[in-house]
Amino acid sequence: MSTAVMRHGAALAAAVTLILMPMAAAADEESRSLWITSGEVGVGPIDEDVFLHLTPRLTFLRPAPLMLCDDTRPQACETFFEFSLQVPLRFRIADREPVQDERLRREDWHDTSDFFRIIRRIEYGSSRDPVHLRAGEIGPVQLGNASIVNGYYNVITTDHYQLGMQGYIDKPKGGVEFFTNDLTRPNLFGLRARARPSKLYDSNSDQRRFTLGATVVTDTTAPTRLEAVGDELASVGADRRPVVDTRRSTLIYGADIQWEALRYETWSLTPFVDFNHHIRLGNGVHMGLLWDQNIGERLRLSSRLEYRLLLSQYLPDYIDPLYEITRLQHRAFDSPDLAGPKLTAAASMESRTRHGGFGQFQARFSELLTLSAALSDASGATGAALRLRASVDYGERARAGLFYYQFAPGERRFSQTPAALLTLDGALVASEARVAIWGPLYAHSQLARQWRLRDDGRFENIHLWNAGLGAGATF
Repeated sequence: MSTAVMRHGAALAAAVTLILMPMAAAADEESRSLWITSGEVGVGPIDEDVFLHLTPRLTFLRPAPLMLCDDTRPQACETFFEFSLQVPLRFRIADREPVQDERLRREDWHDTSDFFRIIRRIEYGSSRDPVHLRAGEIGPVQLGNASIVNGYYNVITTDHYQLGMQGYIDKPKGGVEFFTNDLTRPNLFGLRARARPSKLYDSNSDQRRFTLGATVVTDTTAPTRLEAVGDELASVGADRRPVVDTRRSTLIYGADIQWEALRYETWSLTPFVDFNHHIRLGNGVHMGLLWDQNIGERLRLSSRLEYRLLLSQYLPDYIDPLYEITRLQHRAFDSPDLAGPKLTAAASMESRTRHGGFGQFQARFSELLTLSAALSDASGATGAALRLRASVDYGERARAGLFYYQFAPGERRFSQTPAALLTLDGALVASEARVAIWGPLYAHSQLARQWRLRDDGRFENIHLWNAGLGAGATF
């Protein structure tokens, strides 16, 4: 047995031992710490094979002081720190052509970064706190008005895991948002800082309504050409990734301004403008309007409408939900064929002025149901994209969520070719549901549309899903 296999096997055994070890000594009433042990079992296919999905978990929760809290009440300046481990194992129970002859799905553990799958989540704070940090699978990531980074996910393939990180600091005078795709081998970084210079003015001044922001995003190893052999699209490396022949860093930066034009007890209206520059590709101007409306106590509506002026070869939403795939293989903007990495596809576009738009609408019914739809359309040769999102939350009784994203490049309008955006072919789909049965026992299901690299070097869009039971206990 090779040294690498022994090392990986030892790491996996240690992780399983850690999660299954007794937790009786962990109960500490004085510290109010909680240990939660749980496990899920399910059955479902990944492409042609069927797998038994087994996932033991261990979660540690502990109250923590909330940084940058201005409230004088001690209980208001408290949040939680969470450290959650898991060992997601997939055992092949139906091996169809092509036969693999392996029980444990090897692709889940063939790369060093894959062993960080055992870290399910490290999190400090929540989305309602002035400070929030999270490591693990991240997404959807959005910076500022989402003109550069809009809904990015760091794990959308079946065979590779990335331990990403995202977070923010949000204070009345300003704040920062940041993310990176992988703490083990990072290449994608994003940072946005914002400030409200209004604090320098009189409290009754209209200038208090302005917020200024600056964003910088870089992919330090963006591929520009893949290595190919014969008729294959790209060579496939030992780690089941396309072999990159040439690469270079690419940088996008921008400045934005928001003006809270109208704000009342139940609704607000905020215009914004983003000025962005993508080095070697061109400039983009995004002018939009944010609207927020509360109807009664249980219904909240919001929308974002945006006009886009795109110069040269600039692409809006460059870091989108599919970026982990399209940075390597992107369709040409004037045909359905693959043009190579996204940076190369953008540089091959005709350099000209284009006009486009973006519209998003969201409705939230109390804390129970949230529905959202967004469409970017007719941005010249840039193409159109559709996003759909839904979530249901019945607390501990039932939860469900759905996300759908489809992009159609080329001279397309949604009104002319809706089928291009309403098909599962090439779409990113994630759906999950959980329903309580009795006590700690619950039923669960997951459905995803992700990507897998074929032997000829082409990414293929495949279904994977599983359904089963889960249970948990708190100590």
